Amino acid sequence: MKTKIPIAMIGIIIAGAAATRWKPADPAPASVSSALTATNKPACPASELTMPSSVSRRVRPSVKNSPAQLLARIQEALGSTDSDERENVLANELAALVRADPLAAARFAETNDLGGSHDLILHRVAQLWAARDTSAALDWAAALGDARERDEILTDVFLQIAESDPAEAVRTRSRYVTDEKPNPGLEALAQRWADKDFSAARDWGLSRSAGAQRDQLIARLAYVQSQTAPFDAATLVVENVPEGQAQTEAVMAVLHQWGLRDQAAAGKWVGSFAEGDLRTRAVNELSGIAQSHPESTR
Repeated sequence: MKTKIPIAMIGIIIAGAAATRWKPADPAPASVSSALTATNKPACPASELTMPSSVSRRVRPSVKNSPAQLLARIQEALGSTDSDERENVLANELAALVRADPLAAARFAETNDLGGSHDLILHRVAQLWAARDTSAALDWAAALGDARERDEILTDVFLQIAESDPAEAVRTRSRYVTDEKPNPGLEALAQRWADKDFSAARDWGLSRSAGAQRDQLIARLAYVQSQTAPFDAATLVVENVPEGQAQTEAVMAVLHQWGLRDQAAAGKWVGSFAEGDLRTRAVNELSGIAQSHPESTR
């Protein structure tokens, strides 16, 4: 009998201690307590539980920016007269679509003509895709059926390559475009190259076969050089572009840059021109610069 009493007392003490340490949990937030009903009521379906947004994003993927919904918003915005909405499409939604599904973006760009935005969207998709995957963008551009669009969109891709390696961009272009007709796209690539490595770009331009394309390339290279060394640029044009319209326009482009920096030196060069239309045009150009930029005469 003496041994049973302590055991009973121990049980009572343990139960009392547990009771004093337990307390009800804090009331659940309204959004959750409404779902967690009393036991005599049916449980709320799990789909109706409200979870913090940070948790729901981890639990299930959002469809807000799925390719289909992005495309729907883009089409709606392009059909709108709200210029801000259209700008948002170009700045954000279209970029998001290219990230999510570049091929879908490309197919939309090919067929879209909402609000007269066909060319704008086509070029923008090419630029965005080329920045992410040059090889895939090249394959798409090369397969375009419209010759004009194919040339222009390929140029967009080449220019993207030129951001990091203009020499490689020119080499890549040669694998896709082989004609020697004047091409503004090739001239733009040459200018990018000249901005980074003028000597290499000049040597490449001078090595090309004589013709209209070469003349235009030399003119573009001379324009770049005129920003820092106008006398050398003038020499490049006079010695390497045959007399004619191409040379005249190249001379005027160099003269304009030279006149902005040193009108006296530019005027001395013009003084060496033979009497004729070119000299008259050059004199008028310098006079116009003197009026609009008087500081260049100092």
